[in-house]
Amino acid sequence: MSSAKPPDFDYVLEQVGDYGTYQLVFFFIICLPASLPSAFSAFNIPFVVGNPPHSCRIPEGKEYLRPLTNDTVSFFFLWSYNNLGLLFGESALNGRIDLVPCQNGWVYDNSTYLDSLVTEFNLVCDQQSWVEISTTSFYVGSFIGNCLFGYIADKFGRRRSFFVILIVLVVCGTANSFAKDIESFIILRFFTGLAFPALFQIPFIICMEFMGNSGRIFSGLMISLFFGAAMALLGVVAMFIRRWRPLTFFCNAPFAVLFCYYFFLPESPRWSVSVGKWAEAKAQLKKIAKMNGKSDVDVNELVDSLKNHQNAAEEEETKRSHNVTDLFKTPNLRKKTFIVTYIWVMNAIIYNGLTLNVSNLPVDDYWSFIINGAVELPGYFVVWPLLQCAGRRWTLAATMIVCGIGCVSAMFVPDGYPWLVASASFIGKFGVGSGFAVIYIFAGELYPTVVRAIGMGMSSMVAGSGLLLAPHIVNLGKIVKILPLLIMGLMALSAGILTFFLPETLGAPLPMTIEDAESFGKKPDPDSGMFSQAAKKRESQPLLEPFTPMERRRRSSRLMNI
Repeated sequence: MSSAKPPDFDYVLEQVGDYGTYQLVFFFIICLPASLPSAFSAFNIPFVVGNPPHSCRIPEGKEYLRPLTNDTVSFFFLWSYNNLGLLFGESALNGRIDLVPCQNGWVYDNSTYLDSLVTEFNLVCDQQSWVEISTTSFYVGSFIGNCLFGYIADKFGRRRSFFVILIVLVVCGTANSFAKDIESFIILRFFTGLAFPALFQIPFIICMEFMGNSGRIFSGLMISLFFGAAMALLGVVAMFIRRWRPLTFFCNAPFAVLFCYYFFLPESPRWSVSVGKWAEAKAQLKKIAKMNGKSDVDVNELVDSLKNHQNAAEEEETKRSHNVTDLFKTPNLRKKTFIVTYIWVMNAIIYNGLTLNVSNLPVDDYWSFIINGAVELPGYFVVWPLLQCAGRRWTLAATMIVCGIGCVSAMFVPDGYPWLVASASFIGKFGVGSGFAVIYIFAGELYPTVVRAIGMGMSSMVAGSGLLLAPHIVNLGKIVKILPLLIMGLMALSAGILTFFLPETLGAPLPMTIEDAESFGKKPDPDSGMFSQAAKKRESQPLLEPFTPMERRRRSSRLMNI
């Protein structure tokens, strides 16, 4: 195909400015703050359901009811009062003494948590299953919400989806702080889960669709960096509050301020083009051009050219409704969907497993959580240049392999060196945290625009099953202490190896249609090896420098000939 190929949307966006003043203002004012609620609302649960040390409450003057042992029996059981009464009576010297569960409530150590859901509703002993149910209900809601809001975002637009999700999170999340019993808390926690992680993904998708190749890495990593910082900040906030109801309130209610975005949050012009809303796309592109100092660009001509030269198949596709089955109808897109989803699932299991495992570190719960969030931050600065010079595929593989090596290396640490085990765990978290940032960028570039939110929502929804498995993997440490890290390490290594079966997306335009996504990466690219883009100066533009129009047309023409 000749270089006279009509411009794609990336080319049009480049002409009006794909990484200029408009994108930077939009990113820092809207998208970064919008990523905060997910971290605060979802990950406050370790502090909300904190389970402090506790023991049976002994009636005044009845200390003889406490068993004189040093094991857990002395904390969770009492001698039967009735049996002891008989024993000390003249007629029951041969009577049997029974151990019974606590009958007068519990005494909790409030040195770590002033109160929690566990201490308020006494969710211990035979009632502790309610804690697991409350956590599970959140992730079940997340599982459903990913699919639901992914469909809404692709069908009705990113803007509408964002505000629907925000309403659900603010209303249900805030209501959680007023729950009168554990049953109502679980129901409200389920509805709060519907908004996670969709509320993180939608700003990410909007950012990616407003920016060209030159800004995708920056926006993807900055959102992930902000999320990691939010995790560490949540630990600090929880350390100062230490009560579950005020903490739950402050993790949700303040984000009502984001409703002010209703007056200036724009719809994605890329989505508008993908569904045939040309007038809306044209109006938004004119605003971008004006703010980016590209007023001399004829937006009408560019958009009309893009519209008039669409092929018949593309026109038909923009008119029909899309759903998750479109990801599996063609072999190449199906393969990429399965691999991306598997890697995402492994990321979810490992990320949450290592987060749950921090309670075993020789520091208190709050410092463990803060360190757990902070250790991710250096990883984003490491992968930033790697994404541009080595590409998405090699960077994702490297992060997962580093995670795997870190976790597996813990099995070689001799006994008596807990900080070495903690360091191995931190290396794993460093790797998987970086990998999470890369998989968001990589998946967003592999899925086509018409099903991008559905695809990312589906992969994230399936990964939600990993959130349910992580606690059980961590519990395997009761059998062999090092077993959870070993399992998660092998998972990370398997994900790293599978990454090599995905095509490189560095420098490639975002696929718009199912046909685009199916053809992309179908044939092996001889130039897709590690650092080949930088060596041949073919796709390795400086991180903040966009492609020139001639390079964009040449790149598009080459992809069409694949």
